[in-house]
Amino acid sequence: MTQSKKAKKISVIVPNYNYAKYLRRRILSIAEQTYPIYELIVLDDASSDNSKTVIKKMVAEAGQIKPEMKIKMIWNKKNSGKAISQWIKGVKEASGDYIWIAEADDIARKDFLKEVMKGFEKPDVVLSYAESAIINKYGVLIMPNFRRSRDRERTGHFAKSYIRSGRDEIEKIMAIRCTIPNVSAAVFKNTPDLLKSLKQAEKFEQVGDWYLYTKLLEKGKIFYNHKSLNFFRVHKESATKRGAEHVKEVALMHEYFRKNYDLDDTILGWMDAEMRRIQAKYGIIK
Repeated sequence: MTQSKKAKKISVIVPNYNYAKYLRRRILSIAEQTYPIYELIVLDDASSDNSKTVIKKMVAEAGQIKPEMKIKMIWNKKNSGKAISQWIKGVKEASGDYIWIAEADDIARKDFLKEVMKGFEKPDVVLSYAESAIINKYGVLIMPNFRRSRDRERTGHFAKSYIRSGRDEIEKIMAIRCTIPNVSAAVFKNTPDLLKSLKQAEKFEQVGDWYLYTKLLEKGKIFYNHKSLNFFRVHKESATKRGAEHVKEVALMHEYFRKNYDLDDTILGWMDAEMRRIQAKYGIIK
């Protein structure tokens, strides 16, 4: 297959650290996309397992499936300590007009890119994403979507696909909590703002992705596809250390939204309720 003249140039970034056992399905789910892929960049963050061997094998296989796809492999000599640092490194290396950060332990349906890239038919869309399902370490489906956890207030926000302004998305729901649960579900327009926002987001330990989405949405529109096209793998190794640091960073995000947006009383009340919820979750008494 040659690169379609109509297809947009997509750079797929796969940041990996000790996920050798998941890399085969991850890379195959990229190579088997029905939408053309311009470039595949796989970064290994000094893994201690056999990731390097698996990456070389699977990248070669992916190249046979999509011979027109450019391929880069990047090996860190020292672990960076932060996933978002690898995202930054990947974006710096990317030459495509669109970026898909495909986490090494997740999987995508074959039509993921075909469906998500429809959002960019509107030129002012800067972020396009699909609903995610949850799978366990064996790849078994646990939950068909994230809607109930993202829309605890039962507004019906995610009932169907939509395009809306980024600022409206923030004011309606993103100010309450991060509503894109998995970066693997999203594709970004590769603008200078993407790299700039990523570098700013690196200051966070827990909510860097939320900050990134916020800064991008302040400059354009968002597309949401209600189909579960991304499979977010939840397992012991993927668990993020949260607790007090997480509560602190959510408070910082809420403060940012209060200062920069004219939020109505309903949203402000839901933000306060969300803070009480996570404080209770982590046993933090105020």
